[in-house]
Amino acid sequence: MIFLLTILATVFQTGWTGVNEHSFIAVKPDGVHRRLVGEIIQRFEKKGFRLVGMKLVQASEDLVREHYWDLRDKPFFNGLVRYMSSGPIVAMVWQGLDVVKMSRKMLGETNPADSLPGTIRGDYCVEVGR
Repeated sequence: MIFLLTILATVFQTGWTGVNEHSFIAVKPDGVHRRLVGEIIQRFEKKGFRLVGMKLVQASEDLVREHYWDLRDKPFFNGLVRYMSSGPIVAMVWQGLDVVKMSRKMLGETNPADSLPGTIRGDYCVEVGR
């Protein structure tokens, strides 16, 4: 009976389709400086996602290097580390159905020039890495 209740609770929590996931989103130093945090939160809330964690962080270079370790061999890595540790970052965790896929779509392409209007990068980003 407990197993059945657990299954039913999961189905009602996640719905019949989709996956209830968590996604990490960071508002980078220039976004914090330009006071875009509220706008970005609003976009995720309008999509029905739930903010389950948020913290204002001044990331050390060591933390940034660890976070972006997979990019360590790229020519822009050292500049990225300097930039991401240059000011506060707002780190957020969002929860919801297919939030990982949807957040990627909401953010837009990595290169702002390739991001469509209506995406976060297309509307707010001024250059790659900034």
